[in-house]
Parts: sequence; C-alpha cells; structure tokens
Amino acid sequence: MKKIIMALVVALAVTVSAVAQSSSSSTPIWNHGDNVSDLSYESVPIYKIMQTRDAYIVLYLARGMKVESLVIPKEWEKRGDNKKLYFRNKAAGLDSLMTVFYRGGSFDHVVLTVTLNKMDPLWAVAPNGTKVDTNVDSLDIKF
Repeated sequence: MKKIIMALVVALAVTVSAVAQSSSSSTPIWNHGDNVSDLSYESVPIYKIMQTRDAYIVLYLARGMKVESLVIPKEWEKRGDNKKLYFRNKAAGLDSLMTVFYRGGSFDHVVLTVTLNKMDPLWAVAPNGTKVDTNVDSLDIKF
C-alpha cells in the first residue's frame, strides 16, 4: 500500500512539473505582467566633451574601436517636463559614460556620467568658428 501511494505521489509530481514547464514556455521568465518596461538603454565611454555656445559635442567610443561624435543641444538641459539631457557626477576612479535611453524604441533622453568640474581634461572648448546644428529633437547615435 505504501509503495502504491508513493508511486502516485511521484507520478503526480512529475505530471505537475511537466505541465508547469509547458505553460510557462510562451511567456519569458522575467515577464510577470507588472514589471515590464518599454524603457531600454545603451551606454558608451566618453573621451571628450567640447562646448560651444549652444551645444555640447561629445566624442565617444563606438563599436569596432571607432571614435564617433554627436551634438547635444544645451537647450535639452533646461526644458522642464520635456528635459532630455541629464548630468550625473561620476565617482572617482570610474570612466565617463554616456547612457542613451529609449522608450518604445525611440529616443527619450541622455545621461552623461562625467566629472562636473569643467577644469577636468574631459572638458574642452570647441575650436573658434565651430558650427553645429542645434535644431534636433533626437539623437542619431552609432553604437
């Protein structure tokens, strides 16, 4: 009698685990319904930030060991609810990073994790006469 009950318990456990695995295979393990976000991000190291009167020119490391540049208007830092540029003071010993956030696949905002001291070698003034287009509402970044 004990052997039959034990065999039924083992069979029930195997059946329950097989059913549980097959039903959860359609939903990712991290998706519990309430913790799914449409926000994603990419981070890249920053080499230099050059300032003009109206914009920041950021030199960053792209894939393939290429140095790319992009223009971030200074206006993005002052927009209130529609603010798209944030600065975060980096901790000593860490690299400077640019983190670009996307909401639903389109650009949302950018965070520059840098030393806020403008005397740091990361910061520079763009050469005199540098022309940049600040009439942009999105970043075209090459990762």
